[in-house]
Amino acid sequence: MSNLNEENNILRDTVREFCEKNLDEKKIEEEKIDNNINSLLASQGFMGAKISSKYGGSELDDISYHIILEEFSKYSPSIAMKIFMINSLYLPSVINTEYESYLQDVSSGKMNVSVDFMNNKYKLEYGNNINGTVENILNTDSENIVLFDGKTTIVNGPFKTREKDFMGFKGLKFGSIELNNKYNVIDKNSRKEKIMEDSYNDLSAIALGIISGAVDKAMDYSRVRTVFGAYLKNYEPLVFRLSEMYSKENILRSILYSNLDKYYTFNFAMNSIVEIARFSVNTHGGYGYFKDFGVEKFYRDAIILKSVFYGNSELKQLSNHVYSEKLTFI
Repeated sequence: MSNLNEENNILRDTVREFCEKNLDEKKIEEEKIDNNINSLLASQGFMGAKISSKYGGSELDDISYHIILEEFSKYSPSIAMKIFMINSLYLPSVINTEYESYLQDVSSGKMNVSVDFMNNKYKLEYGNNINGTVENILNTDSENIVLFDGKTTIVNGPFKTREKDFMGFKGLKFGSIELNNKYNVIDKNSRKEKIMEDSYNDLSAIALGIISGAVDKAMDYSRVRTVFGAYLKNYEPLVFRLSEMYSKENILRSILYSNLDKYYTFNFAMNSIVEIARFSVNTHGGYGYFKDFGVEKFYRDAIILKSVFYGNSELKQLSNHVYSEKLTFI
């Protein structure tokens, strides 16, 4: 049974209204998330959703946070990813360290930050400065970045960046960062594995928003598009399949907001997201690949979300959880 209450439903309506009034999803994809959007997100408390009120954050509970991620993902998965990086990755990286005070500027939108969650290997040199190149950074226009290079390291900008094209989350700048910067070791151990594992439900909320946005687009299109004189919604094979997708969306929403096992929720979300987003594109026919219809971004972002955050490492964690012991895989 869902744990949502009246306050949660009010929050959902508030986020939805904010998106409808303030976000141009096509403009975000083409021109990136700008300072104006950052300021708007910060002013409404979205940027610091999980950050302590001591640092100007909203200090929301998990359910409220997941509602925010879900609703933003329906309009702009890029904005949801930005909020996720701050609250699910950066916050636990700096919490209980001397750099915790940075959260004040982060929650207010004054400081743009990133966390390198894509890389596993580095060729970096440490001296007075940290030197080297880190590839595949999302949100390269940051003033501060956390690296997980066998330990947890915080590096202050400005950075020399080289922007690249990236298939997903196009509202965020992507590329490489060339480092010759001051750095500090936050933790002699890497916090990455625990942080990523703790973020399973947060990622499931983003996946749910993408799924919901894709299903809505497909269902709306089926009501207005005619083929051979009949609306798509009258073709049984398509409608049966869409209804199946809709049921999966609602199953995921139910288990996410019922505090069921995060490992099973995450696995269900990752195994549903690409299938549903792809079918939504196919429902639109050739038009599904046109940006004007607003559905192709869900497919792109679904593929990236799954490929980056779900692989053998996550399946090993799921298996260890199922067996209630750490397995030695062959």
